[in-house]
Amino acid sequence: MAKDLYHYIVREALEKDGWEIVDDPFVLKVGGLKMEVDLAVEKVIAATRENEKIIIEIKSFINKSKLHDFYEAKGQYDVYRKGLQREKIEHRLYLAIEESVFNSFFQKSLIKEIVEEDKISLIIYSVPNKEIVSWHQH
Repeated sequence: MAKDLYHYIVREALEKDGWEIVDDPFVLKVGGLKMEVDLAVEKVIAATRENEKIIIEIKSFINKSKLHDFYEAKGQYDVYRKGLQREKIEHRLYLAIEESVFNSFFQKSLIKEIVEEDKISLIIYSVPNKEIVSWHQH
Protein backbone atom coordinates (compact mmCIF):
# COMPACT_ATOMS: atom_id res chain seq x y z
CA MET A 1 0.00 0.00 0.00
CA ALA A 2 2.83 2.44 0.80
CA LYS A 3 4.35 1.69 -2.59
CA ASP A 4 1.14 2.86 -4.23
CA LEU A 5 1.22 6.01 -2.11
CA TYR A 6 4.82 6.79 -3.10
CA HIS A 7 4.01 6.06 -6.74
CA TYR A 8 1.35 8.76 -6.79
CA ILE A 9 3.51 11.19 -4.82
CA VAL A 10 6.30 10.87 -7.39
CA ARG A 11 3.83 11.15 -10.23
CA GLU A 12 2.35 14.34 -8.74
CA ALA A 13 5.82 15.77 -8.07
CA LEU A 14 6.87 15.18 -11.69
CA GLU A 15 3.70 16.80 -13.00
CA LYS A 16 4.31 19.83 -10.74
CA ASP A 17 7.81 19.98 -12.24
CA GLY A 18 6.38 20.23 -15.78
CA TRP A 19 6.68 16.59 -16.86
CA GLU A 20 3.91 14.85 -18.77
CA ILE A 21 3.08 11.28 -17.77
CA VAL A 22 3.13 9.22 -20.97
CA ASP A 23 2.84 5.67 -19.61
CA ASP A 24 1.83 4.42 -16.16
CA PRO A 25 3.27 1.80 -16.21
CA PHE A 26 5.73 1.70 -19.10
CA VAL A 27 5.58 -1.82 -20.56
CA LEU A 28 8.90 -3.15 -21.82
CA LYS A 29 8.84 -6.37 -23.85
CA VAL A 30 12.22 -7.90 -24.56
CA GLY A 31 13.63 -11.40 -24.96
CA GLY A 32 10.29 -13.09 -24.32
CA LEU A 33 9.77 -11.13 -21.08
CA LYS A 34 7.20 -8.48 -20.22
CA MET A 35 8.37 -5.95 -17.62
CA GLU A 36 6.48 -3.02 -16.16
CA VAL A 37 8.54 0.02 -15.18
CA ASP A 38 6.61 2.46 -12.99
CA LEU A 39 6.45 5.58 -15.19
CA ALA A 40 7.46 6.99 -18.55
CA VAL A 41 7.46 10.79 -18.71
CA GLU A 42 8.53 13.45 -21.13
CA LYS A 43 9.15 17.16 -21.13
CA VAL A 44 9.50 19.52 -24.09
CA ILE A 45 12.77 21.39 -23.90
CA ALA A 46 11.95 24.81 -25.31
CA ALA A 47 15.48 25.79 -26.32
CA THR A 48 15.91 22.80 -28.63
CA ARG A 49 12.27 21.94 -29.33
CA GLU A 50 13.11 18.36 -28.51
CA ASN A 51 11.45 16.03 -26.04
CA GLU A 52 13.42 14.67 -23.13
CA LYS A 53 12.08 11.21 -22.34
CA ILE A 54 12.76 9.31 -19.15
CA ILE A 55 11.59 6.11 -17.52
CA ILE A 56 11.38 5.91 -13.74
CA GLU A 57 11.39 3.00 -11.33
CA ILE A 58 10.07 4.16 -7.95
CA LYS A 59 11.36 2.49 -4.81
CA SER A 60 10.09 3.11 -1.28
CA PHE A 61 12.74 1.30 0.82
CA ILE A 62 10.12 0.62 3.49
CA ASN A 63 11.19 -2.89 4.45
CA LYS A 64 13.19 -3.66 7.57
CA SER A 65 16.38 -4.23 5.57
CA LYS A 66 17.37 -1.29 3.37
CA LEU A 67 20.15 -3.45 1.98
CA HIS A 68 17.64 -6.06 0.79
CA ASP A 69 15.55 -3.28 -0.79
CA PHE A 70 18.71 -2.04 -2.52
CA TYR A 71 19.46 -5.53 -3.90
CA GLU A 72 15.97 -5.60 -5.41
CA ALA A 73 16.11 -2.04 -6.77
CA LYS A 74 19.59 -2.49 -8.26
CA GLY A 75 18.59 -5.78 -9.89
CA GLN A 76 15.48 -4.28 -11.45
CA TYR A 77 17.43 -1.21 -12.61
CA ASP A 78 20.08 -3.39 -14.28
CA VAL A 79 17.51 -5.58 -16.05
CA TYR A 80 15.48 -2.57 -17.23
CA ARG A 81 18.62 -0.78 -18.47
CA LYS A 82 19.72 -3.85 -20.45
CA GLY A 83 16.22 -4.26 -21.89
CA LEU A 84 16.07 -0.62 -22.98
CA GLN A 85 19.51 -0.92 -24.61
CA ARG A 86 18.58 -4.13 -26.36
CA GLU A 87 15.36 -2.67 -27.75
CA LYS A 88 17.17 0.56 -28.66
CA ILE A 89 14.79 2.67 -26.59
CA GLU A 90 16.46 6.04 -26.08
CA HIS A 91 14.77 6.99 -22.79
CA ARG A 92 17.05 7.70 -19.82
CA LEU A 93 16.36 5.40 -16.85
CA TYR A 94 16.09 6.76 -13.31
CA LEU A 95 15.61 5.20 -9.90
CA ALA A 96 13.35 7.38 -7.71
CA ILE A 97 14.04 7.24 -3.98
CA GLU A 98 12.72 9.13 -0.99
CA GLU A 99 14.83 11.98 0.40
CA SER A 100 15.45 10.50 3.86
CA VAL A 101 16.63 7.21 2.31
CA PHE A 102 18.99 9.12 0.03
CA ASN A 103 20.33 11.19 2.95
CA SER A 104 21.01 8.14 5.11
CA PHE A 105 21.35 4.79 3.35
CA PHE A 106 22.55 6.13 -0.02
CA GLN A 107 25.35 8.05 1.72
CA LYS A 108 26.99 4.84 2.96
CA SER A 109 30.35 4.50 1.22
CA LEU A 110 29.69 1.16 -0.49
CA ILE A 111 26.26 2.26 -1.77
CA LYS A 112 27.69 5.56 -3.07
CA GLU A 113 30.47 3.65 -4.81
CA ILE A 114 28.02 1.26 -6.49
CA VAL A 115 25.76 4.11 -7.64
CA GLU A 116 28.75 5.97 -9.10
CA GLU A 117 30.48 3.01 -10.74
CA ASP A 118 27.27 1.53 -12.16
CA LYS A 119 26.07 4.97 -13.29
CA ILE A 120 22.67 4.75 -11.64
CA SER A 121 20.70 7.94 -12.24
CA LEU A 122 18.58 9.00 -9.26
CA ILE A 123 15.55 11.19 -8.67
CA ILE A 124 15.22 12.24 -5.04
CA TYR A 125 11.67 13.05 -3.93
CA SER A 126 10.10 14.49 -0.80
CA VAL A 127 7.05 12.67 0.51
CA PRO A 128 5.72 15.50 2.74
CA ASN A 129 6.19 18.19 0.08
CA LYS A 130 5.23 15.98 -2.89
CA GLU A 131 8.09 17.41 -4.93
CA ILE A 132 11.32 16.47 -6.66
CA VAL A 133 14.24 17.50 -4.44
CA SER A 134 17.11 16.72 -6.80
CA TRP A 135 18.30 14.85 -9.87
CA HIS A 136 21.54 12.85 -10.03
CA GLN A 137 22.24 11.93 -13.64
CA HIS A 138 24.99 9.51 -14.65
